[in-house]
Amino acid sequence: MSGVIKSMHNIKINRNELKYYIPYKEYIVLSNLLKKIFQKDKYHKESLGGYLVRSLYFDTIDNKSFEDKVGGIEERSKYRLRIYDTHSKSVKFEIKSKTNYIITKETAIISRNDAEEIQKTNYEVMLKYNNEVLNKVYIEFKKRSYYPVVLVEYLRVAFLYDANKIRVVFDRFLKSTPLQLDLFTDTVFMPQLKKDIVIMEIKYDNFIPMWIKQLLQVPSFERSAISKYVIGRLDTFGTLI
Repeated sequence: MSGVIKSMHNIKINRNELKYYIPYKEYIVLSNLLKKIFQKDKYHKESLGGYLVRSLYFDTIDNKSFEDKVGGIEERSKYRLRIYDTHSKSVKFEIKSKTNYIITKETAIISRNDAEEIQKTNYEVMLKYNNEVLNKVYIEFKKRSYYPVVLVEYLRVAFLYDANKIRVVFDRFLKSTPLQLDLFTDTVFMPQLKKDIVIMEIKYDNFIPMWIKQLLQVPSFERSAISKYVIGRLDTFGTLI
């Protein structure tokens, strides 16, 4: 693909997120309950029992994104390319930021070819889009010398409740590699969580109705400041969390 992509759009989402580690047996119970009331995500594939999420994360030479998260800095950002299928012709470029308790995700859609160039740190391809999100990324990447650091993959099952814009996701088989940093090729990953551990995330705009909290057994689980990016880099840094 060449030239400026004029049909490209941006997506900006502000939301709250609650994250928990839960046992696999609880995941089975909760997912069976949710599918009776919630809708499944559009990416869901019955043959996989969910859908693939693969992200390539970028960080600075001094690991600013990693250190900000581990250090609990309230205002922080991380940058990633994301796909849901290794044959995808389009790729999401996302900035995920946190300010106090609010999560903001800004997304721009780019071509597969340009994602491949960005993996090689050819950031100039972002400029041809004349896009607000990509221009912001370009300036930051050039200023702080960001580069690809880890590839993270997992299987996701997601449920949506449109009435309150609530999204409940379950992520399993989290694995990563700091070596083969190509979104589109098969690679060898290192498992990062035990098979019987599932990450549950509850994402919402304003509030969660009490009946949903009770359905999800939220009071019985311990909330955690989980970061798949940080987990993915623990092989490099050791057990920092």
